[in-house]
Amino acid sequence: MENYKLKKLEHFSGREGPLVLIIMDGIGIAEKKDTNAFYLANTPFLDKLQSEKKLYLEIKAHGTAVGLPTDNEMGNSEVGHNAFGAGKIPKQRATLAKEAIESKSLFDSDKWKTFSNIINQNNKKVHLIGLLSDGYVHSHISHLIGILYGAKDSGIKKIRIHTLLDGRDVPPKSALEYINKLENELTKINKSGDFDYRIASGGGRMRVTMDRYNSDWNVVKRGWDAHVCAIPDQFLGYNGFFSSAKEAIEKARTLDPDLTDQYLPSFVIIDENNIPLGKMEDGDGVIYFNYRGDRAIQISRAFDEGTEFKDFEKKCNPNVIYYGLLQYDEKEHIPKRFFIDPPKIDVTFIDFLSTEKIPMFATSETFKIGHLCYFFWGNRDLITKTDYIKKENYDIRVSKSSFNEDIIEIVSFKSELIEKNPKMKVLEIKNELLDAIRSNKYKFLRVNLTNGDMVGHTGNIASAMVAAETVDTCVREIVDLVNKINGIVIVTADHGNLEDMSKEWQTSHTCNPVMFNIIDSQYNNEYTINNEIKEPSLGNVAGTIINLLGYENPNNFMESLIKFKK
Repeated sequence: MENYKLKKLEHFSGREGPLVLIIMDGIGIAEKKDTNAFYLANTPFLDKLQSEKKLYLEIKAHGTAVGLPTDNEMGNSEVGHNAFGAGKIPKQRATLAKEAIESKSLFDSDKWKTFSNIINQNNKKVHLIGLLSDGYVHSHISHLIGILYGAKDSGIKKIRIHTLLDGRDVPPKSALEYINKLENELTKINKSGDFDYRIASGGGRMRVTMDRYNSDWNVVKRGWDAHVCAIPDQFLGYNGFFSSAKEAIEKARTLDPDLTDQYLPSFVIIDENNIPLGKMEDGDGVIYFNYRGDRAIQISRAFDEGTEFKDFEKKCNPNVIYYGLLQYDEKEHIPKRFFIDPPKIDVTFIDFLSTEKIPMFATSETFKIGHLCYFFWGNRDLITKTDYIKKENYDIRVSKSSFNEDIIEIVSFKSELIEKNPKMKVLEIKNELLDAIRSNKYKFLRVNLTNGDMVGHTGNIASAMVAAETVDTCVREIVDLVNKINGIVIVTADHGNLEDMSKEWQTSHTCNPVMFNIIDSQYNNEYTINNEIKEPSLGNVAGTIINLLGYENPNNFMESLIKFKK
């Protein structure tokens, strides 16, 4: 670990108690109207913070302010936690992918040339697996189309596309819009008769392939079965074999009209002889075209580990050449082959606090613990030890990082249960945090309260209101305890979601700002909000935390959101 020393402030040494950072995942600030679940909910404590505006401002959590390609891109938890930790605006994976594909530098690279030459010399297929939408959280349809034309220019004759349907970062029943766009491009490419580019399989992202944090390996298994082995779901009388993706989606919706895209069963496309179009064979090439890492690691492991893979039983196991668009986990080298180097965040404010030997604690549930750690640490896996503990009503994982932090993960239930359980595990998270605060072991603690984002993704406004109310109660309890022991609490969020459900069953993130509020029971006008920052954003939070702990902001960090009185 490099040495990152901080210089103490001359006139402010922090408070006697701890500093606690509360990240209310997926709760932004929007107009007060009947599509705003946060406004409709009974949230007296958070409402009071907003109305008092004592040490309060609204900060940007989307677009270029967090390193995304343009200001049209909504924020997300990966980029938000990257910005929190880095103290600056890193160039995000979405931007790196967009630049490499649009400039064609991807296709001019030695890696691509080696890959395409092997495919062409052996007359093999290329399979493209990824999320088909323009949500810009895990992928973008323009990237897929760019790869198709890059492959065409490289002379690759046969491509099979395995489409993961979104309905989460985009409207919940919009899959056919993206299927139609893709089919139009495939028609153009195939028109000459020299190329054979077709959709081969698919399924909803929360049912097929895109699990994360080892929550449910059956999700990945269903993807493997469909994409690799051409074995689809057997679901409510749906046998899974279809002549087109459109037919598959329409059939699933007929069988279950309430089924949104993210939970659609897997399907396999067959030709006129009932033969699957995209069953993978030895020597084929496979590219996972999502750029974001968390929901790409497990499927990448299934490919990379071959016969050594043990997390589910494979019904087939062809010897393919697998590439990720980017590398998804640098520490574990997942995947082994990739085209674009992942973003580099050289240092986070946690590196500085670790050097100063400030004892730290972090907690969340499974859905967001990786954001609070891996992304917060600058896309580094620094877990050194994990123990599993069974409590009376829930399971936890207790870990340590190489920063000597203590980390508690509450094991989540499955995502399909969230809509009916909008409180999720937030009460357990809150209780673990309160116990950590009472222990007097830690000076800096951080927590991600997951409900706003995960429940917002269900599109159910009534459930989202319960989520907001539960978060409000938890924040109040945390603040009350920290006030009693003369500490400081920062209440903020990583991006918006449940505050804008303006469309029927709106499920996506937003481009709204988020609150930033400091609660300091010992406040004596030593500092004020820094209103001179033109566009305050999540990247300004790191320097603020360092200041509130009694240290000067490092020179390479963005400005602090507070300034001290002379």
